[in-house]
Amino acid sequence: MKKFELFGATAIALLAATPAFAQSEEPAQQAAQDAEEDVATDEIIVTATLRSENLQSVPIAVTAFNTATLEKAGVRDIRSLDQVSASFNLNSSQTESGGTTLRVRGVGTTGNNTGLESAVGIFLDGVYLSRPGIALGDLLDVSQVELLRGPQGTLFGRNTSAGALNIKTLKPNLNKFEGFANGTYGNYDLINLQGGISAPLVDGILGVRISGAYRNQDGFQRSTTGAESNDRNRYIVRGQLLWEPNSDFSLRLIADYQKSKEKCCDAVIIQDTSLVAAGAYAVYGLPANGGASATGLSAFKSRTTNGQQFFDRIRQYGVSAEINYKLGNADLVSVTGYRDSRSSSQQETDFVGLNVFSTGQGSTANPGTRDGFTKIKTFSQELRISGSALEDKFQYLVGGYYSDERIDEQATLTLGPDYQRYISANFFPFLVGALGNPLALGPNPALTLAQGRSAAGNFATNGDSQNGRNLSIFTNNTFKITERFAFNFGLRYSDDRKVGKGFQLAANSPACIGVLTNPALTTAGSPLAAFFPLAAGLTCFPFSTQQNIPGAGTPANPIVPAPFSSVYKNDQLVYTGKLTWKPKDNINTYASFTRGYKAGGFNLDPTAAAGGADPRFRPETVNAYEVGIKTKLINNSVTANLAIFKQDLENFQVLEFTGVQFVTFNVAKAKATGAELELNARISPEFSTNIAYTF
Repeated sequence: MKKFELFGATAIALLAATPAFAQSEEPAQQAAQDAEEDVATDEIIVTATLRSENLQSVPIAVTAFNTATLEKAGVRDIRSLDQVSASFNLNSSQTESGGTTLRVRGVGTTGNNTGLESAVGIFLDGVYLSRPGIALGDLLDVSQVELLRGPQGTLFGRNTSAGALNIKTLKPNLNKFEGFANGTYGNYDLINLQGGISAPLVDGILGVRISGAYRNQDGFQRSTTGAESNDRNRYIVRGQLLWEPNSDFSLRLIADYQKSKEKCCDAVIIQDTSLVAAGAYAVYGLPANGGASATGLSAFKSRTTNGQQFFDRIRQYGVSAEINYKLGNADLVSVTGYRDSRSSSQQETDFVGLNVFSTGQGSTANPGTRDGFTKIKTFSQELRISGSALEDKFQYLVGGYYSDERIDEQATLTLGPDYQRYISANFFPFLVGALGNPLALGPNPALTLAQGRSAAGNFATNGDSQNGRNLSIFTNNTFKITERFAFNFGLRYSDDRKVGKGFQLAANSPACIGVLTNPALTTAGSPLAAFFPLAAGLTCFPFSTQQNIPGAGTPANPIVPAPFSSVYKNDQLVYTGKLTWKPKDNINTYASFTRGYKAGGFNLDPTAAAGGADPRFRPETVNAYEVGIKTKLINNSVTANLAIFKQDLENFQVLEFTGVQFVTFNVAKAKATGAELELNARISPEFSTNIAYTF
C-alpha cells in the first residue's frame, strides 16, 4: 500500500519507558560504540559525512534511529522505516527480491528489472548493497540507521541520486561479556526471535560478537484458490571479530548468512475489467468472471485475492573487512566487501484463478524449461584518508572506490491451458467491431488464427548477464571561515563500464509460428490482415517465444525477443557546495547545491533488443537545491529541523510494462519540490515524542 507517496506523508512515534536515543538493553555497551550518542546531552552523533559529527551540525537533511527507537516503533526491517520517517517509502510488486522500489522525497527507481540500480543507496557497515532486494533482511544487532535525504554521491557513491540509508551494526565489546535476547508473538502466528552474545577473547584487544534472528508469520492475504501471500519465513546469522592491538589501529571482520522462503506478492483486484460485463469470457467457454471471483471494496477489506501460489526465495551471504589506522594527524580507513546473493521466484502472475501462464519454474512436461533465478556477486574496495589542517580550520577527506559486479539471470515463462481462450476474450471488442459476431472465427479465435496450433505449454527460457565495473575518486572538505561560517565542498569522478548480454537457452512456440505464417493474416488485402498485429502481439507473448523465427523483429511484430551483446560506457563528475551559518549555539542554518547522478546500463529483459532496439539506457542526473535550519529549543529538550528542497532531474530512468514487455527509457525532465519538518520533544526522562511531516 502506498502512503501519501508523492504529495505528503506523516510519521508519528511516541517513545516511552526509556530516554530517546538510549539503548535500554545495553547502556554500557552503547556508550562504548564509537561515542555514537551522548545520552546526558541528548547529542546524536552521525557519520553522514564519513566523519563523526553532531546531527544538528551536519549540513544535510538526515535522520538517525538507534536500536531503542526502532524497537519501540516496531521496525524490524527497512520496509517499516516509513513508520519513523515521513520521507521514506518502500513498496514491492510481484516479488520482493526483484520488484522492490525505495523512494526518498518521492523519488526512486522502479523495480522488476535488475539492470536498473536503486536511486536510494544502501550501505551496511560501509559496504554498498547493490539492489534493494539484497537489503530486505531483518535489522539485526543494529547500533544506528541514518537516512540521508537528497543526492549523496560525492561521499556515498554508486547511484545515491535520491538518498542513502547508512546502516551500522554494534561492534564486539572488548572489555566484558554481554548478551541480549528478545522475542515477540503476534497475530497471524508471528514468531520473532533475536539474540546475541559478545565476549572479549583478549581483554581490551580482541573480541567476538555473534547474533542471529528468526522470523515466521502466516500471510495476511488469502486467495480464492487457497493460496496465501505476504508471509514471513526467514533467518539471519552474523559473526564479527574486532582486533585493536593499540589506539592507532583496528581491524573489524564481519560475516553474515541469511535465507528466506516466502510467498509474495499477490494483488487484490479493486476494479474488474469491462470484459466481464460484456460477457467476453463466457462466450469463449471460461468462467464469466474471468477467474476473478473476489473483486472490489469487499475484496480489499477482507484482503482476498484470486491468484495461484507465489514463491520468493532469497539466499545470500557477505563478508567485509574494515581497517582504521591513525597516521599522525590523519586517519586512514579501508573497507573491503564481498556479497553473493541468489534469488528465485515461481508464480502465476496473471493474478486470476485460471491457468493463463506461469513464470520461474521449469516444467516436467517441457524438458527444455529451467527454473528461473537471479545471481548477483559484488566486490568493492574503498580507501580514504581524512584529517585537519590550519589549526583545525580545514577538514579534508580524499578517497578512491572500486566495485566489480556480476549479474546472471535466467527466466522461464510457460503458457497454460487457459491462455488461448483468455486472449480470445481480449479479441472480443475487436471482433465485435470488425465482424459483428464474436464467434465468427469459431469458439476460440486465438486458436483459429494460430492455424489450430495450441499455445498450451509454449515456453521460453531466456537468460541475460551483465558485468559492471565502477572506479571513482572523491574528496569532501570543510573550511571554517569564522566561528559561525563554514563552507563545505565535495567532488566525485566516476567511470562506469558494463558489458551486457541477452540470450535464449530453450524455447518452443508453435502457436506463435502459426500466427506469423498464417496467409489469412499476412496476405495483403485479406479480410483478416488487420488482425495480424493484435494476433501476433497476444499469441507471440515475448517472454514465451522463440528467437529468430519467421516474422520476428518485423515492423508489424517488433516484440519477438532477440539476442544482444553490447557495451555501456560513461563517466560523470558530481559535486556539492554547502554554506553553513550558526547565528547562535542552538541554531544552525545551511544552503546547498548538489549535482548527483545514477548510472545507466542495460534493460535486462528478454524483449530489450526486439526489433533491433538498443537495450541500453542513459544515466540519470539531478540538480538539487536545499535550504535548512536545525534548532534546539526549551533548554535543549526540543529539536526542530526544517528543510526545503527542489530537485531537477534529467533523463529520469523509468521502467514501464506495456502489457507485453518491460521497457526502460529516459524521461527528459522530472522535478520534485517540497519541505520536511521534524520535531523531537523530551517531555520527561521517561517520555518523548517524535513527529515528522513531509510534503
